Amino acid sequence: MYRKLFTIGFACLIALFVMAQTADAQDKITGPWLWMIAPTEAGQGGAAATDVDSLAEASGGDVTEEMVANNGASEGDAVGDLVWTLGEIAETGGNNVNDLVNEIGLGEGDVNDHSSYALITLESDSDQSGVDMKVGSDDSVKVWLNGEVVHTNAVNRGAGDFQDTFQVDLQAGNNLLLVKVSERGGGWSMFAGVDADVNAVYKAPGAVDGKITGPWLWVIAATPAGEGGANSTDVDSLAEASSGTVTEDMVATHGASEGDAVGDLVWTVGEIADTGGNNVNDLVNEIGLGEGDVNDHSSYALIILNADGDQDGVPAKVGSDDSVKVWLNGEVVHTNAVNRGAGDFQDDFEVNLVDGPNVLLVKVSERGGGWSMFAGVGGTWSIGANFVSVEPTGKLFTTWGSLKAK
Repeated sequence: MYRKLFTIGFACLIALFVMAQTADAQDKITGPWLWMIAPTEAGQGGAAATDVDSLAEASGGDVTEEMVANNGASEGDAVGDLVWTLGEIAETGGNNVNDLVNEIGLGEGDVNDHSSYALITLESDSDQSGVDMKVGSDDSVKVWLNGEVVHTNAVNRGAGDFQDTFQVDLQAGNNLLLVKVSERGGGWSMFAGVDADVNAVYKAPGAVDGKITGPWLWVIAATPAGEGGANSTDVDSLAEASSGTVTEDMVATHGASEGDAVGDLVWTVGEIADTGGNNVNDLVNEIGLGEGDVNDHSSYALIILNADGDQDGVPAKVGSDDSVKVWLNGEVVHTNAVNRGAGDFQDDFEVNLVDGPNVLLVKVSERGGGWSMFAGVGGTWSIGANFVSVEPTGKLFTTWGSLKAK
């Protein structure tokens, strides 16, 4: 009888233990995170430094916690005498931050009276509301998500695992997570995890985040037989199709309107697939600009990107079958006169976005076989509601309508 009771009791204890382990089985995010450390006043680490902006103090105000929480940082960017450095943190131990700091060269030995800053992007396929996030810290901790403070615990404590649980809302796409742990003395550790379907990655600010599917404004124009692809990269097929009424330079600078004519065709709105080696040809058939397998033609895809402020050195990517030429605000920013296939990005370059509307024109010249286009631009922008450029501040743009009236 006693043996039976003992067996039942032991089984219950095992079940409770398994339940407890399952409840705490949320994975810790080991990274790679992007790391920075900054000193506090002597004896003022830990709880006392929780709400002190040590990034601002270390950089003379050039870098602030708010800036990083909202915009991220890039590997190699400086804060005082140190640079943001990638590193993967151990998911166990009471000194894993200090160990990492030594490993990646941000400090040596037992580092005290410092705050660590760990930055990572959580990619989510959908909006996820009210999900559990957990952190553990030695000593105090402060957490930002997408620029907003979502958790603060100004405490002096040790940590070897999760300690605090709170709820956050994840948005579809990128979610920028910044975790600050202020260290007073002794161990220095950090643990962070989120109970949601996410992919944790390092992303440089303004990185190209997927392909622009549109809606774009489209038109196609024929090249001479056998002269599509690389041979027609620098041939103005719009001018040839319209007898000079419409040119590439006009559209690249001033935009166009749905329904405007280029020869026998009109500019037509359409959304392109972000996969496949024939997505331009598929679209051309779908929106009525062509039929069947269309060869020896150039496609022109126009879109307006409304940028949030001037942004220089923004990364951009394209892929094409065959050759590609790209204009931004009337300037050629990329050319690749090549005959090739494409099912994804292939070329990398940089562009400068201006505050407000930016006219993006992508030309893909097709020789034969597949006909595809993929384009992406980093930075912060939204797709404009129309395809005729608005006059940006300080620029003497003329609208498409007034050009046609001349």
